[in-house]
Amino acid sequence: MARDDTRTDRRGVPLGRIAGIPVAAHWSVLGIVALIAVVVARSEMPMLAPGHGPIAYGAAGLTVALLLMVSLLAHEVAHALVSRAQGLEVESITLWLLGGTTRLRGDPDRPGPEFRMAVVGPLTSGALAGLFALGAGLTAGGLVDAVLVELALVNLVLAVFNLLPAAPLDGGRVLQALLWAARGDRWGAGIASARVGLGLGAVLVGLGVATGLLVDLSGLWLALVGWFVAAAAGDEERRARLGRALDGIPVAAAATPPPVLLAADASPGEITAALASPAGRTAGVLLTGDEGDLVGYLPPEPAPSPRSGDPHVLRRRTVPPSRLTRVGPDDRLAPLLGRLAEPGSRLVVLSGGTPVGTVSAAEVAQVAGRGSDRVARPVGTPRPGTPGAARPVADDDAPPPPGWWWHGGPLPGRAPDPSATPPGRPAAPSV
Repeated sequence: MARDDTRTDRRGVPLGRIAGIPVAAHWSVLGIVALIAVVVARSEMPMLAPGHGPIAYGAAGLTVALLLMVSLLAHEVAHALVSRAQGLEVESITLWLLGGTTRLRGDPDRPGPEFRMAVVGPLTSGALAGLFALGAGLTAGGLVDAVLVELALVNLVLAVFNLLPAAPLDGGRVLQALLWAARGDRWGAGIASARVGLGLGAVLVGLGVATGLLVDLSGLWLALVGWFVAAAAGDEERRARLGRALDGIPVAAAATPPPVLLAADASPGEITAALASPAGRTAGVLLTGDEGDLVGYLPPEPAPSPRSGDPHVLRRRTVPPSRLTRVGPDDRLAPLLGRLAEPGSRLVVLSGGTPVGTVSAAEVAQVAGRGSDRVARPVGTPRPGTPGAARPVADDDAPPPPGWWWHGGPLPGRAPDPSATPPGRPAAPSV
């Protein structure tokens, strides 16, 4: 999924780069670090290493919390590096309240890469558990030993939990890859994995609520994890159904008319005039370099404002080249959904090397909701439902309506804007 390569996830605080991949931390990481530090300092450390004072236990608890975040980061980096080795572009890694998310640009096209990308995360957590356990065996006891034992146990739990065969966990991706390989049905495998995830989420919520009512309030944390699993699994199922609805539909079915082409060094006045032209109001302006490379894209502006021509406004509205993907009119839409995950992203349709149209999430939503227009039409002609085009006949078996987009971020319960982002695809959020 395309993203400006100079920035990390917009929901997070940039932490730097690992192997060239932007890394960020969501604000909720502060809360989970503090919670883990307090719980470990007050409950785990006195049990594993009695006889120390509050300051020592506090330092040990904070150490466990911070090293756990490092462990989660290693888990996500493993996902990212294997995904890159499978030919996918990695946008960013974000740590958040319930673990981490690796954001990818695109999806694997075969079950083998899907399997390898998914299984490497739990394997990394398991390897870290072994290393921490080995370190604990080499120490002479005390708080250091207790910290290493705690980290070994937590990483082992993470490895086992993430291997549960339910979306959106890594094990759900593994299950999806195995079903995909066995049945040859990518989208059916995704739906099956998501339904298992919905069941697991419901079980966790039920256990968490029961524990919270009958034992102590710590059960509410389990209920929160269950809610996340169920919500994300629901998004996964909707995404798989959307992919099935778009299966076989060519890019040409969703393409807009050709955008206005301008040189990358065009003046703000030229860009403003191009946006105000009939073609610019319909299809936007595409900025190209001397050799035809894509430099930026300005989407149509529904209601121009007095500041539309301001260079700063134009700069903010320009979609960077990292969010523009070259495609052909006969390419299939479904495998390209991940390329449209970031706001403003576009597929630039090329015919003979010349841009002849663009596709955004909004156009894909119209095609998916319509459930027709599956035959390639000439790029640039009006789509059904647009002015001057014939209105399609209602289809009782139409695919899911637009709006079933997976935002791919750490807040799965939020309803995304279908005109902004189609299903982004993290490589299995880690819990």
